[in-house]
Amino acid sequence: MGTGNAKINKTLKIIEPVTTVIDEGKFLRILTELPGIEEQKIKIDLENSSTSVTIVAVNTAKQFKKVITIPCEVRFSKKRFSDGVLELTLEKNTC
Repeated sequence: MGTGNAKINKTLKIIEPVTTVIDEGKFLRILTELPGIEEQKIKIDLENSSTSVTIVAVNTAKQFKKVITIPCEVRFSKKRFSDGVLELTLEKNTC
């Protein structure tokens, strides 16, 4: 009989979150819905002068992953997370 301390090893299903990309001229704004996720559980992969953004967020019940291809080079400008919505503002370098 187990002690109840054994970890349950389960694979979380990867969910593609609802994401909106808004072109605001010199900037791109990306809104990604990540319900039930805490801000410290979000990883954003964007290198300067990149043309793609990868967002990964994981908690004990779910895993979100979204790769966004951007039509021009961008660099990180601002991040905001509120009420389960991640908002990224990216400055366009070239288009």
